[in-house]
Amino acid sequence: MELDIVFSLTSYALWAMSVLTWTIAIAKILQLRMARGRARMLEKSFDASMEWSAFKEIGRGRDAGDAVYLVNRLKQVCCDFAGPANDRYTFEQLQSMLAAETQRKLGTIARHKESWLNALASISSTAPFLGLFGTVWGIMKALETIGATGAANITVVAAPIGGALITTAIGIVTAIPAVIFYNIINRMVRQHVGRLENFSEGLLRYMLHHRTRWQELTE
Repeated sequence: MELDIVFSLTSYALWAMSVLTWTIAIAKILQLRMARGRARMLEKSFDASMEWSAFKEIGRGRDAGDAVYLVNRLKQVCCDFAGPANDRYTFEQLQSMLAAETQRKLGTIARHKESWLNALASISSTAPFLGLFGTVWGIMKALETIGATGAANITVVAAPIGGALITTAIGIVTAIPAVIFYNIINRMVRQHVGRLENFSEGLLRYMLHHRTRWQELTE
């Protein structure tokens, strides 16, 4: 009975890992697709000729997304150095401060988008070994049954050996999607953050060009 419980818990753990893998994958892919769409919308509306009044309105409505978050954080930096404080710094110093803040916020965005990737990595590396454990446990049960009955016919070993092979298959079926989804999501995160980096370059140039109007952001 104890062997059956251990074998069942191993199978349930593998099924739980499989469900978790697909849940994480679907949620993260949808999240990244939505984030990419929102960033693309802001990029299309933003260019060097954008009116300052329109730029000030970014983030004041219900619009959200990583690009808007980046704009808002840089606006806050501009507010901190607006007015007389702006005059104490050279163009290069202001550029360096904005660039440093941009890199920090891009890092925050990347870490947020990479959440749960460690779970996929852990599942992809753990599931095959857990399946192997179930296989070994099933074989041990079969050997104990043979020792107890003194018979080694197919009817005695079929059930435990068959169950052992099933856990191996479940472990592989669980690990393969986890590896594939990990690579897909990781690639989507890199593309999204790379696109935000390109957007931030134009954003920095725009904000530095209008540095004499930063005081208006505090109004």
